[in-house]
Amino acid sequence: MSSILFIMLKSPYEYSSLDHLAAIGGDEKTGVILFEDAVYFAVDKNKGQELLDVADKVYVMRDDFAARGLASISSKFLLIDYSTAVDLIMEQYDQTITV
Repeated sequence: MSSILFIMLKSPYEYSSLDHLAAIGGDEKTGVILFEDAVYFAVDKNKGQELLDVADKVYVMRDDFAARGLASISSKFLLIDYSTAVDLIMEQYDQTITV
């Protein structure tokens, strides 16, 4: 089974729907790394749940999360550092798509 890692950069309020992630990911293993303003998915209950519904795992960049003054995060989201992000992109997933 192949796997897809989506890289998201924009705020959850800039996405009207995450259906394209579900359509592209299909039945494959899917992960999402939240960079920059996309980390707000991890603190918005509704938008965060929408994302969790279409992805198997959601990773949040710790530095971007902290830079925005955010402190608490649901255990459903995994805080990661840059070396982990590189490992996910280069070793753990077959494809990477920036949305």
